[in-house]
Amino acid sequence: MSPKGKHKVFSGLVGAALALMVGSAGAEIGVTDDTIKIGMYGPLHGKVSLYGYPINNGPIAIYKEVNEMGGIHGRKIEIYHEDSDCNPQKAAAAVKKLIHQDKVFMIHGGSCSGATLGGIREITDSGIPYMIMAATMDKLATPVVKNIFRPALSGSGDGMVMLDFLITMPGVKRIAVVRHTNDWANAKSSKFLAQIESHGIEIVSDEEMERKATDATAQVLKHKKVKPDAVATFLYPAEAALYTRDAEKYGLDVPILGTNAVMDLMDLKKRAGGLGPVKNFYAAAFIQAPMGDYKTAAFRALMTKHFPDDRPQSLNLYGMGGAYAVLEGLTRAGRDLTREKLIAAFNTLDGVYAGPMTCTLKFTEDEHEGCKQGTMWTLSSDGGRIIDVGKTWRDVK
Repeated sequence: MSPKGKHKVFSGLVGAALALMVGSAGAEIGVTDDTIKIGMYGPLHGKVSLYGYPINNGPIAIYKEVNEMGGIHGRKIEIYHEDSDCNPQKAAAAVKKLIHQDKVFMIHGGSCSGATLGGIREITDSGIPYMIMAATMDKLATPVVKNIFRPALSGSGDGMVMLDFLITMPGVKRIAVVRHTNDWANAKSSKFLAQIESHGIEIVSDEEMERKATDATAQVLKHKKVKPDAVATFLYPAEAALYTRDAEKYGLDVPILGTNAVMDLMDLKKRAGGLGPVKNFYAAAFIQAPMGDYKTAAFRALMTKHFPDDRPQSLNLYGMGGAYAVLEGLTRAGRDLTREKLIAAFNTLDGVYAGPMTCTLKFTEDEHEGCKQGTMWTLSSDGGRIIDVGKTWRDVK
């Protein structure tokens, strides 16, 4: 890693690592004289582990790097990891174990929105500081709950990134929509659907698709019949790949937009069976550039250093913004660390460096959504790399 790259990634953290203050630790849960316990959870096994280890390992790499520099105020971070299996009941059990058995100081976790929601009551009632990893459902952090913070784009914000991009696409006057029938999809699509027609764009078909569907023929054929200029999808990766595959099969050749759930376009291409189905796909993203871009070179080096046996991927970037918020909060809370002081410190963050995210982070007592900006990604014409298109349309093919 170049000196410039190192400075960019760890700016502001070296001082925190070296700021060792005199005094012994208090009796706060999860804090010793030389350690801070941070709980983390996500899907760690099976197909859904795509949204577990890769996402969680990004923040873990940052925490490991800070530990190597001496920790925060002389304390090193210890990670306690639990499996949620993208399941609300298992996520609730994981949260309870972290809080009551492992006795962690705070939690930085949650990627599957529905599962993350399963543990929110326990987190709210306990008052433990909680930095959401990558889950986007609005009601996880809205309205404001004192101890819950989200650095990444919310679900409705995700939909608005899609809308802002769509209205700048040339020749788009009629769109078709396909979406899941759950809270996750509703959060992402509600504002989009409510505002699209005010921009002079007509919704000519709005179809539903169940989770774990095995065929999208009905939705694709209905869309093809009405001849849309573009399609907006509010689907999980497996179903988004299914839709794009059937769209290619039946000749529905128009731009297709997706949420940040499918911003790992290399994964979507693999699921869809190749470049053909996704050659004209655009996905919302809350990361400024994918792994492999020069903008994320320093983070790629960080992942290679701390996880040498793993392939660096864009998913590693998802939770990094939250890790920088946690570190800055711990630094500001001081050596005499308590949960209340950390929560108070989070509420003072303004313009905080957020690693690969599209904006710096800001939290206040009245606003716990740290970043409300996003961008759009697509694949290069040869399918070999992900391109950051930007917030508005431009021809990059």
